[in-house]
Amino acid sequence: MAINRNLFGTLLWVTVLVLFNGCGGGATKPATEDGTVSTTVDSQEVHDDSAAPAEPAEDETPGDTSASESSAETPTEIPDDPSSPEVATEALAESEEIPAELSAAHILIMHVGSERVPPEITRTKEEALLLADEVAQKAQAPDADFAALAKEYSDGPSSAVGGNLGVFRPEQMIPEFSDATIKLEIGAVSDPVETDFGFHIILRQKIERISAKHILVMHQDSQRKPADVARSKEEALTRITECLQRAREGEKFEDLAREYSDGPSGPDGGDLGSFGRGQMVPEFEEAIFAAEVGDITEIVETPFGYHIIYRYE
Repeated sequence: MAINRNLFGTLLWVTVLVLFNGCGGGATKPATEDGTVSTTVDSQEVHDDSAAPAEPAEDETPGDTSASESSAETPTEIPDDPSSPEVATEALAESEEIPAELSAAHILIMHVGSERVPPEITRTKEEALLLADEVAQKAQAPDADFAALAKEYSDGPSSAVGGNLGVFRPEQMIPEFSDATIKLEIGAVSDPVETDFGFHIILRQKIERISAKHILVMHQDSQRKPADVARSKEEALTRITECLQRAREGEKFEDLAREYSDGPSGPDGGDLGSFGRGQMVPEFEEAIFAAEVGDITEIVETPFGYHIIYRYE
């Protein structure tokens, strides 16, 4: 069945904003970019909102925003409406085993005629294919740094975050992209895959999911701060330091979130729910994925303010 390409294109550009948007709630929301999809957490303070670059997605962490804020870069693709009858694609239906979820990073080489191509891209389709072949060879080398190559070459919004699209469902991507990803082994890099958005080089990643809660203290220079937040950066640091001390002394994290957090998830005890890599802004993601279950992180600074994060799963 045909996939909604407008929706796919929207998802493709939404990945980075997810982080900020996800900070506000606890449910996981999918978001995509450049013909791919990425998930976002229902919070606006943590999700990377440059995704495509962060649709990171958390309530107040590295990008606490709502769905609209959860796209890290403008060029993100948005997942198909799960209620749509067009969700299943013919290509995927023919696969023997379709995983419920995938995780991938990609490098997108666009050309004149690609969907959503920026006006500054003037290369022809033939030139784009030559470049994609060259980049694919570099990405397939044993010592390749895929994220660095994505930042250097990718025309997609996720380039800012190393091409990371996070976790997504196969039906959220256009058939060519999902089908190519499914055929890859974990850690393998594809040859160029053509879609209406251009040529993609895809790295299939291991799915990593965690669950966390956080407390966000914003200041007058924070991104997406509410109008009533007037404290200075120094005052915000003092406040989050006090909160961390109380948390380390054994006070209930959820109660402290309701008292201290400026993020949308505060009333829910700071719960961001479950999310994977690529959904939060880099600073937030690095801190929480390095933590063990039951740990409370040190203070983490992001463009949204100061966070302390509790990993509970």
